[in-house]
Amino acid sequence: MRRVAELLDQGVDLPTALRLADRGYIELPDGITAPATGSKARIYVDTADGDLKVKFSDGTVTVIAADT
Repeated sequence: MRRVAELLDQGVDLPTALRLADRGYIELPDGITAPATGSKARIYVDTADGDLKVKFSDGTVTVIAADT
């Protein structure tokens, strides 16, 4: 199964990508470097501490769930 991000990179719209990747959950890579600040909010698992975070377009980073 291809990841949603791969489908989005190929120009597939989000609802279609989610249907194609539907298994009842959304997968995120476990541990990436914090993404650059962009024009959209980005949800990721931070490689630095394993926490699930969201980075907003203004650069604010918030922990959604801690991996403790």
